Amino acid sequence: MTKFGQRAEKRMEELGWDQKTLSLKSGVPTSSLNRYISTKEPRMDIVLKVSKALGVDPTYFSETAAEAVKPYDEVISVVGRCKGGLSAEQKRRIIEILIGNEGE
Repeated sequence: MTKFGQRAEKRMEELGWDQKTLSLKSGVPTSSLNRYISTKEPRMDIVLKVSKALGVDPTYFSETAAEAVKPYDEVISVVGRCKGGLSAEQKRRIIEILIGNEGE
């Protein structure tokens, strides 16, 4: 079991939830949750979804989550504040950078 899995199961037990409930509340498919709990540490976006659903800080799952969340939160905050003032071209460029198509 992964460290994420141990923590997730502990919190689900506290809430009286099963994986299906967590899946419904987090939007992460049950099959994926099972994999993350059993064998594979999840990506940060999954940690954030599960953290929010479980009502815990992402650092509940990992000490390194705090460092990984900072830049993510900053990007979300800046883009959220500025999205109304961005041109279609600027938005397209941001999307390209985020999905890794820059320079192609």
